[in-house]
Amino acid sequence: MDILTHALSGAAIGTVVANYNQMSSSRKAKTVLAGAVGGTFPDIDAISMWSGFDRALGSLFNLEHSGRVIYGSKFWYSHHAFFHSLIGSLLVAVLFLLLIYIVMRKYKTIPLLAYFKASSVFFIAFVLGYWAHLTGDLPTPSSVWGGISLFWPSDNYVGGYGKIWWWNNYDIFLLILFCVILNLLLPAISKYVRIRSRVCTISIATITLSLILVQINTRHYNYSYAENRSNYTQMEQNSKLEQKRILGDRIYYCMDKFDKRLKINF
Repeated sequence: MDILTHALSGAAIGTVVANYNQMSSSRKAKTVLAGAVGGTFPDIDAISMWSGFDRALGSLFNLEHSGRVIYGSKFWYSHHAFFHSLIGSLLVAVLFLLLIYIVMRKYKTIPLLAYFKASSVFFIAFVLGYWAHLTGDLPTPSSVWGGISLFWPSDNYVGGYGKIWWWNNYDIFLLILFCVILNLLLPAISKYVRIRSRVCTISIATITLSLILVQINTRHYNYSYAENRSNYTQMEQNSKLEQKRILGDRIYYCMDKFDKRLKINF
């Protein structure tokens, strides 16, 4: 799935965590940000496709293979490997907290345990946002990896169902966007209407997830492929036709126009 939808799914998780726990506006913003960062971070393993990877990191670590070879392989640092695993999510989250603690310690003295307790909500938002990314990758094509290494260090890759294309999933993006907007509006609504924020935010997330599952499982095209990319262009075209059918001409035109303005795959 594209990086923009991954980031938004992480932010959606962040809004749920923020609404579930009463906190200040600034702390809520940080929680949403933590979810969004968690939602984007797993694709850090795609850095091997960076044009300067071989000259910089490849040379620094004396890597035997080029970045392009690494990207499509099954080394622990390849795409869809360690950084797309449950263990990876927890280790990265802990590492982030430790790095932030080290930086903060230069300006403010705080016991490590107290810091971790105060930061637990950010840890939860980051990890759940990270898992949202992993979940979003499961229905994409298996390609050269055969899915993602969810249970690393196991050699078994899971997912790769080919139910959706890598990008052009505008319908899923819009559903997640509505989830974020509704959850952000909940605190304001609760001032005028007696509602239980915890129940409402969980309900909004559950309904959104249910609708996404329906969309994923009612696609008219099969996007499965492994190794062979001969029909890659046709599959991408089918994905756009699918979106036009689902969204209608007017909304599809707006989303496609927005897509073409971006410099990233969406």
